[in-house]
Amino acid sequence: LPIAKRATDVVLRHLRRGSDVLDVGAADRRFERKLHKRGIACQYFSLDVDPANQHDFARLDDVTRRFDLIIALEVVEHIPIAQLPAWLASLATRLEPGGRLVVSTPNTFYPPAFLRDATHCTPLCYDELGGLVESAGLVAERIFRIHHDSVLRGVLRRYGFGWLFRLIGIDFARQIVVVARRPEASVANLDPP
Repeated sequence: LPIAKRATDVVLRHLRRGSDVLDVGAADRRFERKLHKRGIACQYFSLDVDPANQHDFARLDDVTRRFDLIIALEVVEHIPIAQLPAWLASLATRLEPGGRLVVSTPNTFYPPAFLRDATHCTPLCYDELGGLVESAGLVAERIFRIHHDSVLRGVLRRYGFGWLFRLIGIDFARQIVVVARRPEASVANLDPP
C-alpha cells in the first residue's frame, strides 16, 4: 500500500477549491485552520459531540445536506463494530454524487497505535475498513499507510527493518487512511435520510 506522511496530506490531495467539507470528529477545528493557513477556499463545517468547541453540528442526524468531501480522521475506532456499518452508510448519504469520504484509523498491524487509548473499541485493519466503506455503497479508491517518522527513522524502519516487520506480521505505519467515492449514478440506498 502507498505510504503518506500524514492523514491530512491525503485529505488535502482530494480537496478541491470551493468544495463543501464536513469534518466529522472535528475536535478543536484544527483542520479548518490548516485550510486557512494554506489559503484553500472552501465551505468548512464541523461535527463533534464535544460542546467545548463551537461546532456546526453536534450529531450526524442534525446534518441535512450533502458535501463534496467528508473527513473522519481517527473516529471509527471509537464506534462499536455493530454500529459502524450504519454510521458509514449515513456518511455516504451525506455525500454529493462523486463526492469523497476520507476516513482514518490506527493501524492494527502497529499494535501500540490502537492499544494506547482506552476509548478505542473497534480495531480495524486496512482491508476491513475498506470492506466496510464498500458495503456502505462507496467505492474505495485508495488506501494509504501513514507514518509520522523523520526521514532517517522512516528509512530505517522501511528498509532496514522492513523485512523483520513483515516476518513477524507488524507494520511501522501507525495509521491507515481509506479514500472512497460516492458513485456518480444515484444509488437508491444512498438517498438522503
